Amino acid sequence: MCSPEVAKIVQQRIANDGAPKVSRRNLLKLSGVLAAAAGTAALPGAVFAKPARQMTMPAVVDLSHVLSPSFPVFPGFNNAVVEALVTVADNGFYAQQWTFGEHTSTHMDFPGHFVADAPLVDDLDAAVLVGSAVVIDISAKAATDPDALLDAADIEAWEAANGEIPAGAFVFMYSGWEAKLAEEGAFAGTDADGKLHFPGLSKDACELLVARGVHGAGVDTLSLDHGISTTFDAHYTLLGAGVLGVENVANLAAIIGKTATIVCGIPKYENGSGGPTRVLALVEEA
Repeated sequence: MCSPEVAKIVQQRIANDGAPKVSRRNLLKLSGVLAAAAGTAALPGAVFAKPARQMTMPAVVDLSHVLSPSFPVFPGFNNAVVEALVTVADNGFYAQQWTFGEHTSTHMDFPGHFVADAPLVDDLDAAVLVGSAVVIDISAKAATDPDALLDAADIEAWEAANGEIPAGAFVFMYSGWEAKLAEEGAFAGTDADGKLHFPGLSKDACELLVARGVHGAGVDTLSLDHGISTTFDAHYTLLGAGVLGVENVANLAAIIGKTATIVCGIPKYENGSGGPTRVLALVEEA
């Protein structure tokens, strides 16, 4: 029986030339076309498009803030700077020049950010940028204590209700802190003495996440460590164990209690200690 490719060629030939007349020359001509087509169809490794398959696409929730010059940064880092290089009106096309630190807006921390000779952005396999989403809500605690910590007890309470955190997950602290972006200076919580005040992860929580084999841990604040930390235990514990950090995460309330997959779209920065990242949650239908 003719393959679909052979039949298609025959039909095209008939459409172009009309039905072939029964003559030796036409038979030879047609047989040559058929032989060529059959030979192509039988070539080892020949690839033909498969019929499209019906797929149910997940809802996509953007967990990223807009990178802008006004977004707060951790003390010691400079705000992003942007300038227009060319415009459509003057040059026929539009492009900007950005200058920003790696740890600006929604971004990732890689192990080499705190640990000498540890992997950097371009060292790790892309598979570590994807994992199941877990969101642990400490917003009630953070509402009364700006120095609140997500601790091991919070993780254990979540696991008691939902099951053990799976290996390869991205675990996020939700404190509701992004609401403070509307008030200048409130997101960093800098007091009169210059000390910062915002929630973060405790050392024992980080040790438990390492034991669970997670890919990453994230927060909706400026740092994995809470603002008043001077020892940066969360950074050293997580990054030292090869766990990725994600800071300034947005919209976490939208995925609390949902089944979702996290995709961290960080560019492959050469020798990067981290960098601005588009974090997406692919949420399964209930």
